[in-house]
Amino acid sequence: MQDNATLIDYIQQEMKVQIDDKIDPSKPRVRPVPRPGYAFRDNDRIQFQSRDFATMLWNKCGLRDRWTELWQHPKTGLDALYGDSVAITDRGMSGRHQPKARIRRAVGLSRNIRMYRYQNGQSFGAHYDESVTDMNDDEEGDGQETVSEYTVLIYLNGDKDSDLIGGETVFYPKGKKTTTSAVTGTGTGRQAMKKGAKGSKSSSAGVSEQADKDSNSASSMFYTLPNGGVAVKPQQGLLLVHKHGDECMLHEGLIVERGYKYVLRTDVVYEP
Repeated sequence: MQDNATLIDYIQQEMKVQIDDKIDPSKPRVRPVPRPGYAFRDNDRIQFQSRDFATMLWNKCGLRDRWTELWQHPKTGLDALYGDSVAITDRGMSGRHQPKARIRRAVGLSRNIRMYRYQNGQSFGAHYDESVTDMNDDEEGDGQETVSEYTVLIYLNGDKDSDLIGGETVFYPKGKKTTTSAVTGTGTGRQAMKKGAKGSKSSSAGVSEQADKDSNSASSMFYTLPNGGVAVKPQQGLLLVHKHGDECMLHEGLIVERGYKYVLRTDVVYEP
């Protein structure tokens, strides 16, 4: 990320105010029971609405300047230029439907800021992230709708700058992840498994073993699990972006085995 150290320090200070000063990790907690069809999660989390914070992140984390270089939008099978999104509309002419491409542009990050703290033993089960439509109807908004299309995760620490062990974010490109219920996920932690998919549940022990094998590889940032999952290791300043909504990959946050994991979550939003 651009301005890495300064930005991470700022977010860490905000994390302390929003989570550490409000939720004492040493106090006993009742183990949560997820709603039917939703993935299990027991991490500490705070969310707040701030357009100023979202704009600051968009401008300083590097996404605004690099979005045009990094992404092509796959939703319609057409290439989108400059990080825009292509939508197809039917416009009748002389009784005939004529598909027409319409460019939808990324306008920034969601004002819905989520801060997560995972401590020893905490995790987030396999799920899909949903796409959310928001109305910019606050005092600073322009009254226009936005639609979220990409999840943005900013990791605030890793095993090199803290005593964190575990907590990898694992993606299952083929949806091969065993869950307790085969339901269609609509997002925000909704549990899901594709029909006919078969897979074995990954274990934190298996992750640690594989990590040791790959420690000397060209990339220590991610590695492949025996069940086909791709694990991303928390690292301070790492910014992870992935598609969500209908094209979201099944993913989960593995158990933290030691220390704390701090993550900021928001979304890239587009014109409707």
